[in-house]
Amino acid sequence: MSENTSWRKTSLRLTLCLVALLLAAAPGLAQSGLSASAVSSSSIKASWSKVEGWDEYPLRLTSLSGQSGKSVYVRGTGYRFRGLAPNTWYTITLTHPLGEESITVATKPKTKKPNGPALPDPIPMTCLSLPARVAVFGHSYGTQCQMVDAAGVGQMDVIKRGFIDAVDVWHYVNGGLEVCFRNQGALVFLDAAYSPRMAMDLESYPRAGMTCGRIDSAGTVVLVADGAAAQPTDAQPADAGVSEPAAAALPTFDAIPLSGCVIKLIETLFLRATPGGEITGLVWLHSEVPAYEINGYWYKIEFEGKSGYVSRFYRKVLRGGCG
Repeated sequence: MSENTSWRKTSLRLTLCLVALLLAAAPGLAQSGLSASAVSSSSIKASWSKVEGWDEYPLRLTSLSGQSGKSVYVRGTGYRFRGLAPNTWYTITLTHPLGEESITVATKPKTKKPNGPALPDPIPMTCLSLPARVAVFGHSYGTQCQMVDAAGVGQMDVIKRGFIDAVDVWHYVNGGLEVCFRNQGALVFLDAAYSPRMAMDLESYPRAGMTCGRIDSAGTVVLVADGAAAQPTDAQPADAGVSEPAAAALPTFDAIPLSGCVIKLIETLFLRATPGGEITGLVWLHSEVPAYEINGYWYKIEFEGKSGYVSRFYRKVLRGGCG
């Protein structure tokens, strides 16, 4: 073995021993605890512990692909790299007196935001949470349902007919909404379009052992023990859309002539020979018809060449004095 080779080996051993002694004497210089935190799709925060006697730290960030990099000198123990590419691996390297420390960390994927304004919170589907004794069919997104007791019904003429059960339906009610009770009885509908709510008998039919009826507007469907008709009052018009009228005596009024009155129907209504009398036909939803007189709860109109009476409470005045 030559003297040069022996000298090189001896020098290497001495150097390794010196490094080992320095590391043992000052362990804080060898490791600074470099770490990454607060990682997002476009930034990474690097942190480390202070090295005694060292105030400025060279810090370098490079992507694993080598396509991007950044070097800074930091006074302190932390730095946030910004403007990074999402879902990309980066290496962060910290230089201190006895060498370098490196960590590798990836940015998060970028989350997609919906176009347009933020969507509202979804409306709860309460019609699916009713008790087993009642069911609502044909409801859509936004239709709301809630059971109510006799106090919630609040109309003694309905309650005295033998209150059994009731469900309130509101918010979005279309013409195909079907309300069914598992008990037997008759149905009364309290129309929420009026205050106080207008009570009317609702045509019922059996379905799979249930008592069912259809509604096309918001209100309360009440199941009662008997089928006696609800009595109309001054605040409760006798006609209620296309369902059969109550067989109760109606109050009489003096006819008041109208001039130039034209109305538009907001429901399909029965056309009657006299106020509250025999049904002679139908007047369809959105029909625009002239009205010639008011008789209590009724308009006298003409529709498709036939004159008769319709309820005053399901119309929009288009022009003229319509009372």
